[in-house]
Amino acid sequence: MKSITSDQKWYRIGRFMVPVVIILLWQIIYQIIGAPAMASPWQSIADLGKNATIWLGDMGNTLITLLISFLIAAILGVTLGFFIGLSSFWTKTISPLLLGLYSIPKVTLYPIFLLIFGLTIQGRVAFSAFHGIFPIMIICMEATRTVPNIYLKLAKSYRMSFVQKARQILIPAIMPQLVVGLRMSFSLCFLGLILAEMFASYEGLGHRLVHYMSLNEPAKILALILIIIFIAFFFTYLFLLWQEKNELKIGKRKMNLS
Repeated sequence: MKSITSDQKWYRIGRFMVPVVIILLWQIIYQIIGAPAMASPWQSIADLGKNATIWLGDMGNTLITLLISFLIAAILGVTLGFFIGLSSFWTKTISPLLLGLYSIPKVTLYPIFLLIFGLTIQGRVAFSAFHGIFPIMIICMEATRTVPNIYLKLAKSYRMSFVQKARQILIPAIMPQLVVGLRMSFSLCFLGLILAEMFASYEGLGHRLVHYMSLNEPAKILALILIIIFIAFFFTYLFLLWQEKNELKIGKRKMNLS
């Protein structure tokens, strides 16, 4: 138990040290490059404090669009991946197609979304969800396909209905992989949304970022990047906590079985 506690302590220290190291490197780069190409961490934080109220509308717009697109990607990805993974035939048939589509740089397809939806929030939601649906779908499909046969035999011996089998056996069995897939899906949804806002939008953090890039205002650019990084880290951290909680539950079950 002592070694586990010690390891956990070092993990926590490491997590807190990484941002400190990044800020120090940022300051060193600023000292080397200097203005006007670069702004210091303190200048960027000062600009963030000054403009936070001005950017609130853009932040809210980005967050709402992100949550809608992530929910669409998660629900569709999990549902399709789960049902495809139940059939080995459909898994082997569709898996190469999904992997091929996943490997395509999605930004090259954005003009198609632009032609269909125009400069609308629907277009940004669709492109963001398209960015994030593939990892969760592929991971969920593979996780469902590789559920141990003994679990399925157990469900059959208890004469479970499909809903009971899914709720009590299949979903708990694939939950660790599912959380990883959701985390990846969220990150890619966020990436797709920022790209969409940068290319063709009149609102959102991505639009603000391009606006200040055109004005060559590094302090504001870096301040916006800090907001984007904070949003990404905050939600990713929540997913990591959920993942660790699931891993802890699985570890306890294994200990009880042994």
